[in-house]
Amino acid sequence: MIVAEFYQNNQGLIRGFKIRGHAGYDSPGKDIVCSAVSAVVYAALGGMDELAGFRSFEEKDGEYISCFIPNNLTAEQLFTADIILGTMIVGLKQIEAEYGQYIRIRYKEV
Repeated sequence: MIVAEFYQNNQGLIRGFKIRGHAGYDSPGKDIVCSAVSAVVYAALGGMDELAGFRSFEEKDGEYISCFIPNNLTAEQLFTADIILGTMIVGLKQIEAEYGQYIRIRYKEV
């Protein structure tokens, strides 16, 4: 199962995420759930780089990918990052609505 954890501050802003696991919907290379999640996550990371102007992620040998919002961003960068992460969550929720036994979204306060 894929677990998508989003880290929120006490104001409800997403400060980062960590995605781990494998869906197990089908064999590697044919797993549409893993492919869909990967597409949403990498699109968001690309947006962070190209639209919000920062690159801040870690990927560990196919075990997980994580991204945390740096503290030194401008208000405009934070706004852009929040929109990108919100859109990412919408995309993952849509996948979860259809394939809930293969993906779970969780929130943790930081």
